[in-house]
Amino acid sequence: MQTHVVTRVIDGDTLEISPEISRRAALQTPMERLIGAPLRTETPTERLSHPNMFCKIRLKNIDAPGIGTPQGEKAIRYLKQLLEGKHVTFKPAGISYDRVVADVWRYPDHVFVNAIMVYSGHAKWSHPPR
Repeated sequence: MQTHVVTRVIDGDTLEISPEISRRAALQTPMERLIGAPLRTETPTERLSHPNMFCKIRLKNIDAPGIGTPQGEKAIRYLKQLLEGKHVTFKPAGISYDRVVADVWRYPDHVFVNAIMVYSGHAKWSHPPR
């Protein structure tokens, strides 16, 4: 299982992982992961993985209050406490606004971050998980 270091929390439902890790995470096939390079033309995920860019992860199926609101600032502080500087694993579900949309788990305790943000009162489900 590959883990990734959270370098920054952007808002209550978006975080950033380090560039080197994000490049490897963008590789889709086992062969690409093995050789550390894509075997096909650039996709949106590979564009995000440019060595000088951080990869942004949007927590799937949740909405946190906006930046600049008291509730939004609380959500940011809570997510920073949960993740900043810590390791995570994630399961990508797509790309939206140059962010990888994903379910995220804190490692090694496997806390499902998307759910903990909702159950702690810092976000709401936009689409509940099945």
